[in-house]
Amino acid sequence: MRTPSIQTLLLLLVLAVSVPFVTVVGLSIYYDRQQTIDSTKTSLRTLAQTMVSNTGGKISDARVMLERLASRPLVQRVDPRNCDSALQGVHQLSPGYTNISYANRDGLMVCAAVPPRDGRQIRFAQTDWFQAVLRDPRFSASLPYRGPITGKWVVVLSAPIWNQRQELVGSVQLPLNLSTFDPHIPVDYLPPGSRYGFVSADGTLVWRNSDPEAMVGRQPGSEATRLMVQVRDGEFVADSSDGVRRYFTVLTMPQTGWIAYVGVPEEGVYAAADQRAMGALMIAFIVLGLLAMLALDIARLMAEPVAALVKAAQAVEKGDLEVRAAVSGPREIAAVAQGFNTMVEAQQRHVEMLKGNVEELRIAATAFEAQDGMMVTDANYRILRANRAMTEITGYTTEELIGQTPKMLRADGKEPPGFYEERWQTVMREGKWQGEVLGRRKNGETYPRWLTITAVHGDDGAITHLVTSESDITERKAAEEEITRLAFFDPLTMLPNRRLLMDRLQHAQASSVRSQRHGALMFIDLDHFKTLNDTLGHDKGDQLLQQVAQRLVSCVREGDTVARLGGDEFVVMLEGLSESSEEAATQAEHVGEKILAALRLPYVLDGHENRSTPSIGVALFIGHQTSIEELLKQADLAMYQSKAHGRNTLHFFDPKMQALVAEHAAQEERLREAVRAQQFVLYYQPQVVGRDQVVGVEALVRWLHPQRGIVSPGEFIALAEETGLILPLGLWVLETACSQLARWAGRPETAQLVMSVNLSASQLRQADFVEQVLAILHRTGADPKRLKLELTESLLVSDVETTIAKMSALKAQGVGFSLDDFGTGYSSLAYLKRLPLDQLKIDQGFVRDILVDPNDAAIARMVVVLADSLGLAVIAEGVETEAQRECLAQLGCHAYQGYLFSRPLPLAEIEDFLRKA
Repeated sequence: MRTPSIQTLLLLLVLAVSVPFVTVVGLSIYYDRQQTIDSTKTSLRTLAQTMVSNTGGKISDARVMLERLASRPLVQRVDPRNCDSALQGVHQLSPGYTNISYANRDGLMVCAAVPPRDGRQIRFAQTDWFQAVLRDPRFSASLPYRGPITGKWVVVLSAPIWNQRQELVGSVQLPLNLSTFDPHIPVDYLPPGSRYGFVSADGTLVWRNSDPEAMVGRQPGSEATRLMVQVRDGEFVADSSDGVRRYFTVLTMPQTGWIAYVGVPEEGVYAAADQRAMGALMIAFIVLGLLAMLALDIARLMAEPVAALVKAAQAVEKGDLEVRAAVSGPREIAAVAQGFNTMVEAQQRHVEMLKGNVEELRIAATAFEAQDGMMVTDANYRILRANRAMTEITGYTTEELIGQTPKMLRADGKEPPGFYEERWQTVMREGKWQGEVLGRRKNGETYPRWLTITAVHGDDGAITHLVTSESDITERKAAEEEITRLAFFDPLTMLPNRRLLMDRLQHAQASSVRSQRHGALMFIDLDHFKTLNDTLGHDKGDQLLQQVAQRLVSCVREGDTVARLGGDEFVVMLEGLSESSEEAATQAEHVGEKILAALRLPYVLDGHENRSTPSIGVALFIGHQTSIEELLKQADLAMYQSKAHGRNTLHFFDPKMQALVAEHAAQEERLREAVRAQQFVLYYQPQVVGRDQVVGVEALVRWLHPQRGIVSPGEFIALAEETGLILPLGLWVLETACSQLARWAGRPETAQLVMSVNLSASQLRQADFVEQVLAILHRTGADPKRLKLELTESLLVSDVETTIAKMSALKAQGVGFSLDDFGTGYSSLAYLKRLPLDQLKIDQGFVRDILVDPNDAAIARMVVVLADSLGLAVIAEGVETEAQRECLAQLGCHAYQGYLFSRPLPLAEIEDFLRKA
């Protein structure tokens, strides 16, 4: 492809500048025309609005006068012998009123302000406007009509006359001179040839400014008239009846349905804009011509020195290093010529230097082949050379390596993320990197290698090449791993030995200081292992120890430690347990029970089944509160405590902790028994509107303990949630409440009550939760519209979409929802407005101090306002005093629940309460 000349490039530059310049000029012309159209549109619409306002006002005034005149007693009699003198007064109100009269139902004019001079009778019966009054007795305006008395074109305004019995007895009519509709627009306000006036809804000309009587009462039939009738309110361009194309604005007059129009010649609208556009285009062409001339002149100034520089370059290309370019022309070209001369001089020196480097290169080539594996890459990491040692290490030939990148030698996936990027940054920053990495040979085998990468920089400091040397350190790594294995691992089980355990335990204590989480140390001793060893032999004992080690590893997490101290003693170290010591003990007990179960299973030793059991001692730790040696002693003592209690069991070192764990397990078992035996009962607390109107109750579960009596839910609900017993318990509560709701439906005093039942997160997360609720409603016969399920804000933290779907399914069946303890959680308002809720419940924590704490009062007010904006009801719980109730009422909350009205009551007492209420 031929390179363009300077002259061509400059002309292209002028062309490139011309395009946006012409574009800007064209856009300016376009926007100028648009502004002209907008300005014309605004002016014409203002005139049309003025015409409608003025003429419509005159017609509205005339209508009022006609309707008042029609209501006068004398007029209502329609008696030609007794005319109303008010006709004369109305006639004199405006010079546009050519006459005023009224006629009887037969269309005979009875009285008139200007009677016929020849005394003849005037009949309107056959006129269109009188027939219109008979068909639709209301105020109307006629099309232009030549008056029988004055002989002038008029528009007749008419109104019906009703007698005392509301019978149509005639009409009163007011003929208006067409000049009344002239808006008197100044001559210089519109351009010559402008047209304005009124046409009826069917296109009949009512009045126009040019020769108004030429087409009065007729339909011109022009394109403009047709579009006036179609558009009625807007703008368009069309040909008028005189053949002139005009820009029209039309607007409908509401008093008569006529269409006011204003039109100006289209050529007059754009004349000024076209003149300005022509001037702008002339200026643009002049500017572009000057730019082209300037470009040609600059090209001539640059061409001669450039030609001389090209000639000198061609001489250098042929090997003449003595030639020099003339330094002349514009400053930049002269600088290029000077740089060219400098380059030629440098080339001369470089040729001399190369002659002296040949010997050094020969020595370097010998050294390159004598070292370990080496390769040279360019700055893009493309292999240029590789020595024989590199081919022996990798298995690739020199031909296979050259042209490739060292990526082919990587063991991908073996190094941490970002390793290679960080290595490259080190080379860029320090010029060198060395370290151990994994490589891959041609046969796919991976091997450890010690790698050194050195950057070669050019004169400008940029990296030009990279020299990489490597050595295969497979044998050295194997020796290191064997030393480590012998030093830190038990050779029989390959578990960490005491030394490695102590090191990990020290790190675990330091880690627990940072995380404030407990750890646990389990000392495990095999029961009667010595007897097995002595009777079956040490080889069977070794097999047993190996199988025990495998089972222990399978019982713990990857980050935990299983170690063998010696003989039949093992240690398990658990990290990252709970911050609570009680929960940490429960977690450790869970792992211990898992280990007990695993080690109780039979062992197969050389085809024979044998059994063994462990005794386990557990000691909790956090931080450095207990030394490592003391911690091992504690776990060891706890293990002996297990042996003292019959072996094959687990004990904690701390007696108090052991007691807590035991009590937790006993309480869980008692709760399971309570669920199986249904040792629960429902209490009911009334929900009140106003002062004493009971509208519902909330069902609250109580544990009817065989020894302790009534146990409040605060003592067992959390445990039920933790153990999963909340699911059967929640179903029992819901079914019991629905059964009672169905029974109450048959009693007049309780038929309208709404039953509120609390839900747990575990219940709602069940896949068949909706089916469970609907099945209970079906079995019990309870009305879904009388059931309200209460949710807490914690249910909205996760899986909101599924929660909304389940709520919506129940909502479609009539079940209501209330958001309990609102304001204490972190529910999103974006989700709140999507939930199918019926009610928000103000938490008792805000009600308790609502009279003394402005913040609680503000929160309660916010809940009321939010509920109102979402269309939800609101109820406050924990209302204990009349003052609290009055304060909530002033905030807009009128539903309450609390001890002010009643404590939670058993069934018999709540029914007695409801009867009295």
